[in-house]
Amino acid sequence: MENLTQKIIDLKKGNDIYIMAHHYAPAETHEIADILGDSRDFFLGVLKGCKQKNILVLAPTFFGEITACYLKDKNVYVPGRGSTCPVAMDNMLQFEYVKRWRDKYPDLPLVVYGTSPLNTKLLADYLAFPGDVPEVINSVDADRLLYVGEYNCANEALHKVDKDVVVYPDQPTCNVYDSASLGDLREIKKKYPDAITMVHPECNEQITLKADYAVGTGKMIELIKSLEADTFILGVEKNFYLRMCKEFPEKKFIHLSSYISCSVFNVMRLERVYEACDFGNDSNTARLHVKTDAVTSERITQLINKMYRSFGLL
Repeated sequence: MENLTQKIIDLKKGNDIYIMAHHYAPAETHEIADILGDSRDFFLGVLKGCKQKNILVLAPTFFGEITACYLKDKNVYVPGRGSTCPVAMDNMLQFEYVKRWRDKYPDLPLVVYGTSPLNTKLLADYLAFPGDVPEVINSVDADRLLYVGEYNCANEALHKVDKDVVVYPDQPTCNVYDSASLGDLREIKKKYPDAITMVHPECNEQITLKADYAVGTGKMIELIKSLEADTFILGVEKNFYLRMCKEFPEKKFIHLSSYISCSVFNVMRLERVYEACDFGNDSNTARLHVKTDAVTSERITQLINKMYRSFGLL
């Protein structure tokens, strides 16, 4: 493993590659990433840009699409033939269905979840990623608005906003986060009654209502750093849990469920990353070159800029 890691580091330098990884990517890849974080940190990295000519994205293909839209002068790749999130590929989230619904409310602004098809994002007035949905909704300059995204995340956000939100009726559910069981949480709490429970907003409502915090993983890191507690139950993707175990060895972490492990990310093993970085490997399964047209790039760039301005980060 160490030898392969060094080979990737050498290929990065030789082929002028910058690696951007979501921290759900396999923990073994974290060491070779130049950017590692949640969706907000990932796209902040995109906004800052990089000097390298080539970017390899260790995340589902829609991350690569947005990166290619914003950094039009770079070559953006994803390992293999790319990996597609089932939520983003859900049939009812496709452009034609969302547009049909959106057209019923022509005067209301639309917030679209970041985990959605690229062309559906083109319908949006605002974009929002998992940990930022309530913040984005509350930033909209309207008392009533539309929202389309992931079912559980939408429900959880409605507890935290002060707007009248018309929610798209056919939202998909993330099967990975929805697998978290209230029974599992109860059993763990019996053993660790003083542990702080943090869960992702895409967990089902039974879980989010019982948790101490239902927040994105970026916010979880902030809380782990700031809270005096030393034991945490994490209802998060396994690779983020592993990252926390490594970065905070003085604290104890319990993974809520072994089922919270995303195959969309787990295919991005070191071997696959090595193949993608080896530009001498011309196989069409080594890497996918992600490209977008000029009109789409401009629209997505506007939406990303607007989102980060609302956070005061741009």
